[in-house]
Amino acid sequence: MKQRKISSIAIFLIGMGIMGCTSSEGYKIRGTIGDVQEGKVTLVTYNGKMCDTLSVAEIKDGKFEMQGSVPELTVGIMSVEGVFAQTVIYLENKEYEVKLDPGNLGFSEISGGGDTQQLANKYLAIDINLSKAVAQVRDEYMVAIRNPESEHFLQLKGFVDSLRQAADVEKEAFLTQYADSYIALCELANRAERLPLDELKKRFGLLSAELQQNALGKAINEQIRKKEALAAGRVAPDFTVQNAEGKSFTFYSIKAKMKIIDFWASWCAPCRALTPQLKKLYEEFHDRGLEIVGISMDDDKEKWVKAIEEENLVWIQGSNLEGFKRENSLCQLYNITNGIPHLVLIDENNRIVTAGAKVEPLRNEIMKIFQK
Repeated sequence: MKQRKISSIAIFLIGMGIMGCTSSEGYKIRGTIGDVQEGKVTLVTYNGKMCDTLSVAEIKDGKFEMQGSVPELTVGIMSVEGVFAQTVIYLENKEYEVKLDPGNLGFSEISGGGDTQQLANKYLAIDINLSKAVAQVRDEYMVAIRNPESEHFLQLKGFVDSLRQAADVEKEAFLTQYADSYIALCELANRAERLPLDELKKRFGLLSAELQQNALGKAINEQIRKKEALAAGRVAPDFTVQNAEGKSFTFYSIKAKMKIIDFWASWCAPCRALTPQLKKLYEEFHDRGLEIVGISMDDDKEKWVKAIEEENLVWIQGSNLEGFKRENSLCQLYNITNGIPHLVLIDENNRIVTAGAKVEPLRNEIMKIFQK
Protein backbone atom coordinates (compact mmCIF):
# COMPACT_ATOMS: atom_id res chain seq x y z
CA MET A 1 0.00 0.00 0.00
CA LYS A 2 1.19 3.49 -0.77
CA GLN A 3 2.26 5.50 2.26
CA ARG A 4 1.60 9.18 2.93
CA LYS A 5 2.14 11.52 5.85
CA ILE A 6 -0.61 13.06 7.96
CA SER A 7 -0.72 15.65 10.73
CA SER A 8 0.36 14.43 14.16
CA ILE A 9 -2.79 15.94 15.70
CA ALA A 10 -5.08 13.86 13.49
CA ILE A 11 -2.97 10.78 14.16
CA PHE A 12 -3.29 11.15 17.90
CA LEU A 13 -7.00 11.96 17.84
CA ILE A 14 -7.92 8.89 15.84
CA GLY A 15 -5.69 6.56 17.79
CA MET A 16 -3.34 3.83 16.71
CA GLY A 17 -5.01 0.62 17.80
CA ILE A 18 -7.04 -1.90 15.86
CA MET A 19 -9.06 -4.74 17.32
CA GLY A 20 -11.96 -7.11 16.82
CA CYS A 21 -12.87 -9.59 14.11
CA THR A 22 -15.00 -8.86 11.04
CA SER A 23 -16.14 -10.75 8.00
CA SER A 24 -13.92 -11.35 4.99
CA GLU A 25 -16.34 -9.84 2.47
CA GLY A 26 -14.80 -6.38 2.63
CA TYR A 27 -16.11 -2.88 3.21
CA LYS A 28 -18.11 -0.73 0.81
CA ILE A 29 -18.46 3.02 1.18
CA ARG A 30 -20.93 5.06 -0.85
CA GLY A 31 -20.65 8.77 -0.39
CA THR A 32 -21.81 12.19 -1.44
CA ILE A 33 -19.95 15.44 -0.90
CA GLY A 34 -22.08 18.56 -0.91
CA ASP A 35 -21.69 20.65 -4.03
CA VAL A 36 -18.23 19.31 -4.93
CA GLN A 37 -18.59 17.77 -8.37
CA GLU A 38 -15.10 16.41 -8.96
CA GLY A 39 -11.84 15.65 -7.21
CA LYS A 40 -10.55 12.81 -5.04
CA VAL A 41 -11.42 11.27 -1.68
CA THR A 42 -8.62 9.41 0.10
CA LEU A 43 -8.96 6.89 2.92
CA VAL A 44 -5.90 6.13 5.03
CA THR A 45 -5.05 4.45 8.31
CA TYR A 46 -2.13 5.02 10.65
CA ASN A 47 0.29 2.11 11.05
CA GLY A 48 2.28 3.52 13.95
CA LYS A 49 4.81 5.53 11.92
CA MET A 50 3.20 6.45 8.63
CA CYS A 51 -0.24 6.45 7.06
CA ASP A 52 -1.16 3.59 4.73
CA THR A 53 -3.50 4.47 1.90
CA LEU A 54 -6.47 2.08 1.89
CA SER A 55 -8.41 3.53 -1.00
CA VAL A 56 -8.64 6.52 -3.36
CA ALA A 57 -11.89 7.36 -5.15
CA GLU A 58 -12.76 9.84 -7.88
CA ILE A 59 -15.64 12.21 -7.20
CA LYS A 60 -18.11 12.19 -10.08
CA ASP A 61 -21.16 14.44 -9.98
CA GLY A 62 -20.75 14.85 -6.24
CA LYS A 63 -20.62 11.09 -5.54
CA PHE A 64 -17.91 8.54 -4.86
CA GLU A 65 -17.52 4.86 -3.97
CA MET A 66 -14.79 2.95 -2.16
CA GLN A 67 -14.27 -0.68 -1.38
CA GLY A 68 -11.62 -2.92 0.10
CA SER A 69 -11.07 -5.07 3.16
CA VAL A 70 -9.52 -4.77 6.60
CA PRO A 71 -8.39 -7.65 8.83
CA GLU A 72 -9.78 -6.00 11.98
CA LEU A 73 -11.61 -2.93 13.19
CA THR A 74 -9.47 -0.12 11.79
CA VAL A 75 -9.63 3.60 12.42
CA GLY A 76 -9.66 5.30 9.03
CA ILE A 77 -9.12 8.93 8.10
CA MET A 78 -11.06 10.23 5.13
CA SER A 79 -9.90 13.41 3.41
CA VAL A 80 -11.01 15.36 0.36
CA GLU A 81 -8.64 16.90 -2.13
CA GLY A 82 -8.27 20.62 -1.47
CA VAL A 83 -10.13 20.53 1.87
CA PHE A 84 -8.15 21.12 5.07
CA ALA A 85 -10.05 18.76 7.36
CA GLN A 86 -10.64 15.06 7.90
CA THR A 87 -13.41 12.65 8.82
CA VAL A 88 -12.77 9.68 11.09
CA ILE A 89 -14.46 6.41 10.21
CA TYR A 90 -14.37 3.23 12.30
CA LEU A 91 -13.84 0.79 9.49
CA GLU A 92 -15.06 -2.81 9.44
CA ASN A 93 -15.92 -5.06 6.53
CA LYS A 94 -19.43 -3.67 6.32
CA GLU A 95 -21.39 -1.18 4.24
CA TYR A 96 -21.33 2.55 4.92
CA GLU A 97 -23.21 5.59 3.66
CA VAL A 98 -21.21 8.80 4.04
CA LYS A 99 -22.40 12.37 3.55
CA LEU A 100 -19.31 14.55 3.56
CA ASP A 101 -19.70 18.24 4.32
CA PRO A 102 -16.79 20.09 2.68
CA GLY A 103 -17.50 23.10 4.88
CA ASN A 104 -17.22 21.07 8.09
CA LEU A 105 -15.68 17.72 7.19
CA GLY A 106 -15.22 16.67 10.81
CA PHE A 107 -19.00 16.72 11.34
CA SER A 108 -19.89 14.63 8.29
CA GLU A 109 -22.66 12.03 8.58
CA ILE A 110 -21.71 8.34 8.59
CA SER A 111 -24.34 5.61 8.70
CA GLY A 112 -23.93 1.86 8.58
CA GLY A 113 -20.83 0.08 9.84
CA GLY A 114 -20.62 -1.73 13.15
CA ASP A 115 -21.33 -0.99 16.81
CA THR A 116 -18.20 1.13 17.25
CA GLN A 117 -19.21 3.46 14.43
CA GLN A 118 -22.68 3.83 15.90
CA LEU A 119 -21.21 4.65 19.29
CA ALA A 120 -18.82 7.14 17.70
CA ASN A 121 -21.78 8.84 16.02
CA LYS A 122 -23.46 9.31 19.41
CA TYR A 123 -20.31 10.82 20.88
CA LEU A 124 -19.76 13.12 17.90
CA ALA A 125 -23.38 14.29 18.15
CA ILE A 126 -22.48 16.10 21.39
CA ASP A 127 -20.01 18.31 19.53
CA ILE A 128 -22.38 18.74 16.60
CA ASN A 129 -25.17 19.94 18.88
CA LEU A 130 -22.78 22.31 20.64
CA SER A 131 -21.61 23.72 17.31
CA LYS A 132 -25.20 24.32 16.20
CA ALA A 133 -26.08 26.06 19.45
CA VAL A 134 -23.02 28.32 19.32
CA ALA A 135 -23.69 29.10 15.64
CA GLN A 136 -27.01 30.70 16.59
CA VAL A 137 -25.21 33.50 18.45
CA ARG A 138 -21.91 33.56 16.52
CA ASP A 139 -22.62 36.70 14.48
CA GLU A 140 -23.89 38.57 17.53
CA TYR A 141 -20.88 37.36 19.53
CA MET A 142 -18.37 38.54 16.90
CA VAL A 143 -19.89 42.03 16.97
CA ALA A 144 -20.07 42.18 20.77
CA ILE A 145 -16.45 41.05 21.25
CA ARG A 146 -15.31 44.41 19.86
CA ASN A 147 -16.29 45.79 23.26
CA PRO A 148 -15.13 43.01 25.61
CA GLU A 149 -15.99 44.97 28.76
CA SER A 150 -19.62 45.50 27.78
CA GLU A 151 -22.41 43.80 29.69
CA HIS A 152 -23.82 42.42 26.43
CA PHE A 153 -20.57 40.67 25.53
CA LEU A 154 -20.12 39.27 29.03
CA GLN A 155 -23.65 37.86 28.90
CA LEU A 156 -23.00 36.23 25.53
CA LYS A 157 -19.67 34.86 26.71
CA GLY A 158 -21.33 33.44 29.80
CA PHE A 159 -23.98 31.80 27.63
CA VAL A 160 -21.40 30.23 25.27
CA ASP A 161 -19.29 29.08 28.21
CA SER A 162 -22.33 27.44 29.78
CA LEU A 163 -23.02 25.58 26.52
CA ARG A 164 -19.46 24.27 26.43
CA GLN A 165 -19.56 23.26 30.07
CA ALA A 166 -22.81 21.38 29.50
CA ALA A 167 -21.24 19.58 26.52
CA ASP A 168 -18.23 18.63 28.65
CA VAL A 169 -20.54 17.21 31.32
CA GLU A 170 -22.41 15.23 28.67
CA LYS A 171 -19.15 13.86 27.27
CA GLU A 172 -17.97 12.77 30.70
CA ALA A 173 -21.29 11.02 31.32
CA PHE A 174 -20.95 9.26 27.96
CA LEU A 175 -17.40 8.12 28.68
CA THR A 176 -18.47 6.88 32.11
CA GLN A 177 -21.33 4.90 30.61
CA TYR A 178 -19.12 3.43 27.87
CA ALA A 179 -15.88 3.29 29.87
CA ASP A 180 -14.88 -0.04 28.31
CA SER A 181 -15.33 0.99 24.69
CA TYR A 182 -13.01 1.71 21.81
CA ILE A 183 -14.28 5.31 21.82
CA ALA A 184 -13.26 5.68 25.47
CA LEU A 185 -9.86 4.24 24.58
CA CYS A 186 -9.31 6.79 21.79
CA GLU A 187 -10.48 9.67 23.97
CA LEU A 188 -8.22 8.55 26.81
CA ALA A 189 -5.27 8.49 24.39
CA ASN A 190 -6.13 12.02 23.35
CA ARG A 191 -6.09 13.18 26.99
CA ALA A 192 -3.32 10.95 28.35
CA GLU A 193 -0.59 13.58 28.38
CA ARG A 194 -2.79 16.14 30.19
CA LEU A 195 -4.49 13.92 32.78
CA PRO A 196 -3.06 13.55 36.29
CA LEU A 197 -1.49 10.16 36.89
CA ASP A 198 -4.19 8.90 39.28
CA GLU A 199 -7.01 9.83 36.89
CA LEU A 200 -5.20 8.29 33.92
CA LYS A 201 -4.62 5.01 35.77
CA LYS A 202 -8.23 4.93 36.98
CA ARG A 203 -9.66 5.35 33.47
CA PHE A 204 -7.17 2.93 31.95
CA GLY A 205 -8.16 0.35 34.55
CA LEU A 206 -11.78 0.46 33.34
CA LEU A 207 -10.74 -0.81 29.90
CA SER A 208 -10.78 -4.51 29.09
CA ALA A 209 -7.51 -6.43 28.86
CA GLU A 210 -8.08 -6.64 25.11
CA LEU A 211 -8.26 -2.86 24.75
CA GLN A 212 -5.32 -2.33 27.09
CA GLN A 213 -3.15 -4.66 25.04
CA ASN A 214 -3.78 -3.22 21.58
CA ALA A 215 -1.35 -0.69 20.12
CA LEU A 216 -3.15 2.37 21.46
CA GLY A 217 -3.58 0.82 24.90
CA LYS A 218 0.14 0.07 25.01
CA ALA A 219 0.88 3.70 24.13
CA ILE A 220 -1.29 4.86 27.05
CA ASN A 221 0.44 2.39 29.35
CA GLU A 222 3.78 3.83 28.29
CA GLN A 223 2.52 7.31 29.19
CA ILE A 224 1.52 5.95 32.62
CA ARG A 225 5.03 4.50 33.04
CA LYS A 226 6.60 7.87 32.19
CA LYS A 227 4.34 9.74 34.60
CA GLU A 228 5.08 7.23 37.37
CA ALA A 229 8.82 7.70 36.85
CA LEU A 230 8.38 11.45 37.45
CA ALA A 231 5.84 11.25 40.28
CA ALA A 232 6.34 12.90 43.66
CA GLY A 233 9.02 11.10 45.64
CA ARG A 234 10.88 9.77 42.59
CA VAL A 235 14.45 10.81 41.89
CA ALA A 236 14.64 13.55 39.26
CA PRO A 237 16.75 12.57 36.24
CA ASP A 238 20.13 14.25 35.94
CA PHE A 239 21.10 16.03 32.73
CA THR A 240 23.87 18.10 31.21
CA VAL A 241 23.36 21.49 29.55
CA GLN A 242 25.45 24.52 28.71
CA ASN A 243 25.16 27.99 30.18
CA ALA A 244 25.09 31.16 28.10
CA GLU A 245 28.91 31.25 28.10
CA GLY A 246 29.05 27.75 26.63
CA LYS A 247 30.24 25.99 29.79
CA SER A 248 28.66 22.59 30.51
CA PHE A 249 27.18 21.70 33.88
CA THR A 250 24.99 18.93 35.30
CA PHE A 251 21.80 19.48 37.24
CA TYR A 252 23.08 17.37 40.13
CA SER A 253 26.09 19.66 40.45
CA ILE A 254 23.77 22.38 41.77
CA LYS A 255 23.47 22.00 45.53
CA ALA A 256 20.52 23.58 47.32
CA LYS A 257 17.86 22.74 49.89
CA MET A 258 15.19 23.20 47.23
CA LYS A 259 15.54 23.55 43.47
CA ILE A 260 13.07 24.59 40.78
CA ILE A 261 13.65 23.60 37.18
CA ASP A 262 11.93 26.19 35.02
CA PHE A 263 11.48 24.89 31.46
CA TRP A 264 10.87 28.01 29.36
CA ALA A 265 11.73 29.68 26.04
CA SER A 266 12.30 33.19 24.74
CA TRP A 267 9.31 32.90 22.38
CA CYS A 268 6.94 31.56 25.07
CA ALA A 269 4.74 34.43 26.28
CA PRO A 270 3.18 32.45 29.19
CA CYS A 271 6.69 31.49 30.33
CA ARG A 272 7.86 35.07 30.42
CA ALA A 273 4.64 36.13 32.12
CA LEU A 274 5.66 33.92 35.07
CA THR A 275 8.96 35.79 35.52
CA PRO A 276 7.66 38.34 38.08
CA GLN A 277 6.25 35.52 40.22
CA LEU A 278 9.48 33.54 40.00
CA LYS A 279 11.51 36.62 40.88
CA LYS A 280 9.37 37.20 43.96
CA LEU A 281 9.77 33.56 44.97
CA TYR A 282 13.54 33.74 44.41
CA GLU A 283 13.91 36.92 46.45
CA GLU A 284 11.87 35.44 49.29
CA PHE A 285 13.57 32.05 49.57
CA HIS A 286 16.96 32.15 47.87
CA ASP A 287 18.80 33.09 51.05
CA ARG A 288 17.07 30.18 52.80
CA GLY A 289 18.30 27.64 50.27
CA LEU A 290 16.15 27.88 47.14
CA GLU A 291 17.78 27.78 43.72
CA ILE A 292 16.08 28.18 40.35
CA VAL A 293 17.51 26.57 37.24
CA GLY A 294 16.09 27.98 34.02
CA ILE A 295 16.26 25.48 31.17
CA SER A 296 15.55 27.07 27.80
CA MET A 297 13.71 25.23 25.06
CA ASP A 298 15.15 27.62 22.47
CA ASP A 299 17.13 26.51 19.44
CA ASP A 300 18.59 29.97 18.85
CA LYS A 301 21.28 30.97 21.34
CA GLU A 302 21.14 34.65 20.44
CA LYS A 303 17.40 34.88 21.16
CA TRP A 304 17.83 32.90 24.38
CA VAL A 305 20.61 35.16 25.69
CA LYS A 306 18.68 38.28 24.68
CA ALA A 307 15.63 37.09 26.64
CA ILE A 308 17.79 36.49 29.72
CA GLU A 309 19.00 40.07 29.49
CA GLU A 310 15.54 41.51 28.80
CA GLU A 311 14.01 39.72 31.78
CA ASN A 312 17.07 40.40 33.97
CA LEU A 313 17.16 36.77 35.10
CA VAL A 314 19.64 36.35 37.94
CA TRP A 315 19.31 32.62 38.55
CA ILE A 316 21.16 29.78 36.82
CA GLN A 317 20.44 29.36 33.12
CA GLY A 318 21.16 26.46 30.77
CA SER A 319 20.04 24.91 27.50
CA ASN A 320 20.82 22.15 25.03
CA LEU A 321 19.50 24.41 22.22
CA GLU A 322 17.54 21.51 20.72
CA GLY A 323 14.29 23.50 20.61
CA PHE A 324 10.88 22.56 21.95
CA LYS A 325 10.00 19.30 20.23
CA ARG A 326 9.29 15.73 21.23
CA GLU A 327 12.76 14.67 20.10
CA ASN A 328 14.43 17.08 22.51
CA SER A 329 16.32 14.88 25.00
CA LEU A 330 15.11 17.02 27.93
CA CYS A 331 11.48 16.81 26.77
CA GLN A 332 11.89 13.04 26.68
CA LEU A 333 13.64 12.91 30.05
CA TYR A 334 10.99 14.98 31.85
CA ASN A 335 8.02 13.93 29.69
CA ILE A 336 7.28 17.51 28.62
CA THR A 337 4.62 16.93 26.00
CA ASN A 338 1.87 19.30 27.09
CA GLY A 339 3.64 22.60 26.57
CA ILE A 340 5.67 25.07 28.57
CA PRO A 341 6.09 26.67 31.05
CA HIS A 342 6.77 23.54 33.05
CA LEU A 343 8.06 23.83 36.60
CA VAL A 344 9.52 21.00 38.67
CA LEU A 345 10.20 21.40 42.40
CA ILE A 346 13.00 19.15 43.69
CA ASP A 347 14.38 18.66 47.21
CA GLU A 348 17.98 18.52 48.41
CA ASN A 349 18.14 14.77 47.67
CA ASN A 350 17.06 15.38 44.05
CA ARG A 351 13.64 13.88 44.69
CA ILE A 352 10.61 15.38 42.95
CA VAL A 353 8.20 17.22 45.23
CA THR A 354 5.67 18.49 42.68
CA ALA A 355 5.42 19.79 39.12
CA GLY A 356 3.11 21.92 37.01
CA ALA A 357 2.70 25.16 35.11
CA LYS A 358 1.85 27.46 38.04
CA VAL A 359 4.08 29.02 40.70
CA GLU A 360 1.64 29.09 43.63
CA PRO A 361 1.46 25.30 44.23
CA LEU A 362 5.26 25.20 44.29
CA ARG A 363 5.34 28.11 46.73
CA ASN A 364 2.97 26.26 49.06
CA GLU A 365 5.25 23.21 49.07
CA ILE A 366 8.33 25.37 49.64
CA MET A 367 6.61 27.01 52.62
CA LYS A 368 5.89 23.60 54.16
CA ILE A 369 9.49 22.47 53.80
CA PHE A 370 11.08 25.66 55.14
CA GLN A 371 8.71 25.72 58.11
CA LYS A 372 9.92 22.30 59.28
